[in-house]
Amino acid sequence: SMAADPKKRKKASAQGRKRKRRKKRMRPAELILIVIFAGIFLFSAGQLLMIFLEYHQGSAEYGALAETYVQYGKSGSETEDQPGGFPEISVDFEALEEVNGDFRAWLVIPALSVEYPVVQGEDTSYYLTHTFEGEENSSGAIFMDEGASADFSDRNTFLYGHNMKNGSMFGKLKQFVRDEALCESDPYFYLFTKEGAYRYRIVSYYVTEDGSDTYVLPDSAEQAAQYLERVRAKSPYRCEDALPEGAPVVTLSTCYGAAGSTQRFVVHGVQDKKMEY
Repeated sequence: SMAADPKKRKKASAQGRKRKRRKKRMRPAELILIVIFAGIFLFSAGQLLMIFLEYHQGSAEYGALAETYVQYGKSGSETEDQPGGFPEISVDFEALEEVNGDFRAWLVIPALSVEYPVVQGEDTSYYLTHTFEGEENSSGAIFMDEGASADFSDRNTFLYGHNMKNGSMFGKLKQFVRDEALCESDPYFYLFTKEGAYRYRIVSYYVTEDGSDTYVLPDSAEQAAQYLERVRAKSPYRCEDALPEGAPVVTLSTCYGAAGSTQRFVVHGVQDKKMEY
């Protein structure tokens, strides 16, 4: 057979390449999908950036409050050789009240390196979305019920805070259940008020449901004793210390689990020591 003409071969091969190139052209539907996915990616990245900035702003505000209005002793916020000793801090209560008239106390949880101002507003829901300085922020504030006694003398006072993903506010509380050694090493938290400082012995922590009997306030000394017995039975942690009878309880409460979950994580502390200034 006769050999094919080299020119014809080149022409045919060039036409083949053109056909292949034509096949590789992007279809409109593919282009639209790429634009949609790129838009979703950019929107998601923008949302994540906004969340990060909001978290940062909240943390920065509370860090600045501690730096400006709280003075620490030589050993920091806790005496190293004496767990249970009152943290060596001095709080400028008058200045904090000027920043926010709802200010009631300064909370310190040494085992978790947590400390925040505690507020009590006329509308509890306000502090779910506003910081101590009144900035709109998902960090919110640590707050108590509007009807609670401002001096923490009630049989049980609840303090609420968000379970923030970056560990701020009450985001670290769940560390107690993940590492039992934390509470064993330093089972106290503290509230500093204008009238004096209170120490609370942690006696119980556990996961519960929003609206469970954990959130029912006792009406009598007898009910308070039964309540304490009940919540201690729910806890994986056991406090063997003798506790003062009828002492006020403070309960720290935060969300637990996935966003929107009705689960709550609570820490109960019994007031066992008071320090006058």
